[in-house]
Amino acid sequence: MGANPDQNEWRPNPRVEHIELARWADVVAVAPATANMLGQAANGLAGDLLATLLLATKAPILWAPAMNAAMWEHPAVQANFERLKSFGHKMIEPSMGMLACGEEGAGKLADIEDIADAIRAVGSERLPSLTGKKVLVTAGPTREDLDPVRLLTNRSTGEMGIEIARALRDAGAEVHLVVGGDLAAPYGIETARVRTAEAMMAACSALWPGMDGCIAAAAVADQRPQEIALEKVKKGDGPENLVLVRTQDILLNLGMQKRVGQKGQWLVGFAAESEHHLENASAKLAKKKLDAVFVNDISTGKAFGHQDNTLTPVIAEGPQAPLGPLPKGQLAQALVVWWAEWLGSKYRASDEH
Repeated sequence: MGANPDQNEWRPNPRVEHIELARWADVVAVAPATANMLGQAANGLAGDLLATLLLATKAPILWAPAMNAAMWEHPAVQANFERLKSFGHKMIEPSMGMLACGEEGAGKLADIEDIADAIRAVGSERLPSLTGKKVLVTAGPTREDLDPVRLLTNRSTGEMGIEIARALRDAGAEVHLVVGGDLAAPYGIETARVRTAEAMMAACSALWPGMDGCIAAAAVADQRPQEIALEKVKKGDGPENLVLVRTQDILLNLGMQKRVGQKGQWLVGFAAESEHHLENASAKLAKKKLDAVFVNDISTGKAFGHQDNTLTPVIAEGPQAPLGPLPKGQLAQALVVWWAEWLGSKYRASDEH
């Protein structure tokens, strides 16, 4: 069999493989990462190609450990794990579950989808006007209990807000997510889970003073029951009346507290409208002191769940060109790029003055 000049040492100008790979990579992800590999990297050893590559690369490094639970919990492994984090390496910790050895516990490789999301977070291109900014994102429905079984809620899944949080993270923002519903939070995002409008209001109010901006995509209940029954309400023969009271307007409250001036905050809302879309969005923009409203048409069930969606930005100057129709992940990316460009133009204009 003939020699392959791409694979043999006798080449006149052989490549140094670990250096070439180290310079080629935008991200280095080690998945699964063994206890031995964590130890080698934490202590600067270079006993094989991967260990040498990890020393030579200047790209971000992501670890996804997988091992027996007792090994994962060993102080030496935990010390190596923490030391790598101190080097600036990113981590996606193992999950609980059935391990390869047949035992059960912490040490199972994270889900492939989560590892892929982490790679995306570590390696995405940053947007200058959002990089390093602290951004509050609200997402999902709120749920207002009637009794231990029944509740008032809405058809929002929270998918759009989750995707916006992910796109902001990828753009370089430090995202703080306040979410209702059951969807999993993206990798690397500080998340507060809430159930009711009152709980979402409390979480947002606590975070808002430290934020640079907010994109409020949550579908917050406008009403809650005046009384919550402690026991399941039994079916009766007579008429039944449900007394509702208004919940606090989270977006209005954030708008009233918004900082202005050189260190001002920006605030973006959504308007899910079934009629008079642009008129209603413009009214919301003014009333709640928003910088932009993204309006979508929800007539005949549009925009809910996994359907493609279209958003029209409305700012003080009026409606802008629609974004979409696109799947929600791509639409969220388009929204964040559009907003980053708007912020960039705003900063440039203020610098000129």
